[in-house]
Amino acid sequence: MEYITVTGKNFDDAVRIAQEQYGENIRVYSRRDVSKGFFGKTQTEISFYIVEKPRKAEEGADLNLLQRFEREAQTPDPSKISISKFDPYQDYPDPALEKKEKTEPVKEKAAEPQKQDPRSNIQIQVQLDRVTEILRANDFSEKYIASARDSIGKQLSSSMQSQISEKELQLLILDEIVSSVEIDHDSQLHPPKVFVLLGPTGTGKTTTIAKIAALYSTVPPKEFRRDVGIVTLDTFRVGAFDQIASFGEKLGVPVMKAEGEQEFYRVLDELSQKDLILVDTLGKSPRDSELSVKLKTLLSVPDKKVTGCYLTVSASMKEADILKALEQFSIYGIKSLIVTKIDETQSIGNIISICKEKHLSMLFITDGQRVPQDIHKASSALLLGMLKGFSMDFSELWKTQTGEILEGEF
Repeated sequence: MEYITVTGKNFDDAVRIAQEQYGENIRVYSRRDVSKGFFGKTQTEISFYIVEKPRKAEEGADLNLLQRFEREAQTPDPSKISISKFDPYQDYPDPALEKKEKTEPVKEKAAEPQKQDPRSNIQIQVQLDRVTEILRANDFSEKYIASARDSIGKQLSSSMQSQISEKELQLLILDEIVSSVEIDHDSQLHPPKVFVLLGPTGTGKTTTIAKIAALYSTVPPKEFRRDVGIVTLDTFRVGAFDQIASFGEKLGVPVMKAEGEQEFYRVLDELSQKDLILVDTLGKSPRDSELSVKLKTLLSVPDKKVTGCYLTVSASMKEADILKALEQFSIYGIKSLIVTKIDETQSIGNIISICKEKHLSMLFITDGQRVPQDIHKASSALLLGMLKGFSMDFSELWKTQTGEILEGEF
């Protein structure tokens, strides 16, 4: 099977270009977002293959040939019908029958319901069970699986083929997954001036703040780097400020702390000339009502027009815990998710399921403690590389998007 690659402004544009050049019978194999340079314009690249149109049945057995010859002998004179409409294999009426019909009233036959080949139903059910097996192995939710089965089932039912291969079925599953993933490209390329990181205790907010600071202040070419400052509101957890201050010192990024509203106003004023102000919030549990009130008060200080709030969730968290965190922090208007500790789990389906259900996009994915090596801009290709149970190897579909990273570990 030959795979072809085209690039467009976005996914729809890439598909349009592919269809214009190669026709309607294309099947998308993969998609990825590509950009030139760290802050280059993002485009969508798709890889696809072409499905051959099903041919009409061949001549078949000798008996079929004989029946066709008999029908041809009874067809009207070709010179009296439109050539474009003449089909030698069409069932034309028997002249003797036509004569009889003129003298006898014709009884209308009730339309017979179309019969579907029961083997097709069985084959489709087997293939849908395989869809369930693969998605469950990747920890997708039952609601997501039901939706995927319904979508893929419709495609299988409308297919001209009675059965598709395992690889083709896997491509349908991958297409379903990719189409359900939204990426926050806008925040990746143009982060808000005040970037607030929220999340339950233990999701790695402080380390993630340091990674984001490095990602924008030290990794890109000098002409694209941002002037970054860090503010921590976490004055409750022992050693929280010392930890983030240590990161800031190694990155050459100023780190300040604020315990109350007035101090937060002052700190934001001192950092007002910075391009990007990263705010590390309280290390709290969503059930802690006292800290929730304090956090809400503090986050009323920054100008909402230049502020964006992002929620960190650990990939190893249970679905119920992630949904609880979303409920608790939804009052801040979460723009997108930062998925941390992906190296501590064997699957990513639970996160993709929740993102689809809650219409949330992904911003970054982290997979270790190194700064800034272990942070990646979220992408469909990256997520495909985390799936298991597929015969295709996606390990080369994506590379770390931090470019030339700093030597050593912090």
